[in-house]
Amino acid sequence: MPPGSTAVSEAARTKSEIRTERVTNRLLDAASKFFMERGFEATSMGEIARYARASKETFYRHFPKKEDLFIAVVIRGAKMVAAELSAVLLSHERPEKALAAFGELFLDRVLSVDSIAFHRIVTMERERFPELMQTMKADGRGRVHGSLIRYLDEQVASGRLRKMDTTVGARQFLDLVAAEMIMTATRCGRPKPNKAQIRQRVKEAIDCFLHGYQV
Repeated sequence: MPPGSTAVSEAARTKSEIRTERVTNRLLDAASKFFMERGFEATSMGEIARYARASKETFYRHFPKKEDLFIAVVIRGAKMVAAELSAVLLSHERPEKALAAFGELFLDRVLSVDSIAFHRIVTMERERFPELMQTMKADGRGRVHGSLIRYLDEQVASGRLRKMDTTVGARQFLDLVAAEMIMTATRCGRPKPNKAQIRQRVKEAIDCFLHGYQV
């Protein structure tokens, strides 16, 4: 093997992976747009490929079926939101500040037009994708819940919060923040609350939560 060939091969592999990731993201971005605008049934694979500037061969190599593409779009969105929310739960921040940042971002994301649209599509297509709800729970809500549990564990260990079952505590806080607003948005079709309304709802949730758990 010629000197340096291993490094060249590694560099080539990395470039190939980067190109693949870019193409995949373009396809998922295009698919997300069309699924939201038209729903699953009316969305055409050909239109998505053209919009993403990808050949049909490339498209089908990544996503052999439209169902595969839809699942990938939903899971990517859930993971992205979960990563954003995890990033604001800084262990050194006091609960009133960290939970406010978390709660406001959570409501902003789950009540967005895109999130509500996908929630409705997934609900309509639940018979076609019987396992998707469970996958979303694991990759989206499960990760969000896990991040909040870890933060609460850290705050209990530091003495800022009293001892609790943090799994229950995380669920209680999410319910206080979002349960009513999500139900209103998905079932009643009301517009997304403005920033002041979101901030007030999160403040009320934190006041109630910390009344029970703050030292």
